Amino acid sequence: MPTHDPTDRPRPHEHEPPGPAFHPSAVTRNRYFYGMLLEAQDMTEEQQLHLGNARRHLAELHGCGTAAGLRVDAAEGCEAVLVRRGVAIDCLGREIRVEKDVRVSLRDAAARALSRRGERLGREDARAPSRAGRCDPEPVEVYLSLCYDEAPERPIQALGAPEGGCAPACAPSRVRHGFRIDVSADPPDPEPGAVGRLLDRLHRCERERLDTLLCDFILDEAPAHAAGGCRERHGCAGLARVRVVPGGEVLDVDNCAIRPLLLPTALIAGLARHALHLARRGR
Repeated sequence: MPTHDPTDRPRPHEHEPPGPAFHPSAVTRNRYFYGMLLEAQDMTEEQQLHLGNARRHLAELHGCGTAAGLRVDAAEGCEAVLVRRGVAIDCLGREIRVEKDVRVSLRDAAARALSRRGERLGREDARAPSRAGRCDPEPVEVYLSLCYDEAPERPIQALGAPEGGCAPACAPSRVRHGFRIDVSADPPDPEPGAVGRLLDRLHRCERERLDTLLCDFILDEAPAHAAGGCRERHGCAGLARVRVVPGGEVLDVDNCAIRPLLLPTALIAGLARHALHLARRGR
């Protein structure tokens, strides 16, 4: 009786052409299995995956700027302002939460601005006001920016790791998310201008070209976090321009001069409906 070799049977998909080639991205995730030996690097990569996904989502789909709160008001006393609680997103997609009001001194930045103004005008007496209370009657402008920061904490005894020569040492077991408020005598550099350029083009755009303009923007512009699009100097979100008398009081706080806004999606949808309503009425 002839035997049939099972290997001679046609195998599923044996004669089908190969599918499209796989092109790997830079994003990987851990694939856990029973009995897998886990190391600190595995947990670090797990955190980096989720942080990276969340930050890319915020930066690429929503943008950067003030999301809520963070009004800057003049504070009691000389050369000081109060930054109110709120939330911002920087251009790397990092969330910056200010959970209580923060008092910020403008003294050092005002002194630098006064000195630079004197140098420009050629004044020999250009110097910072003394702490004795000398007050320059001419105000200067300083600029507040909110920057993401973090700090390690809760050090514990760790077993020796290869990178440490296998010697026991203490290592931080937590990373605390936080922020810093920079006060500068120099105005901030313009933010990456992809959205600004789009808005400028929209104002000059003819109605029939709108769909093409938006399509070109999505296809051509690099994401906000791409190399060169968000330099280190853009890691801070601008808050306010403040006019202050060196050694004296705050005269004016402009909360809109250097502050990018991050509008909620619901508000954008409402503005779009309002614009559509106005367009229909104008026909």
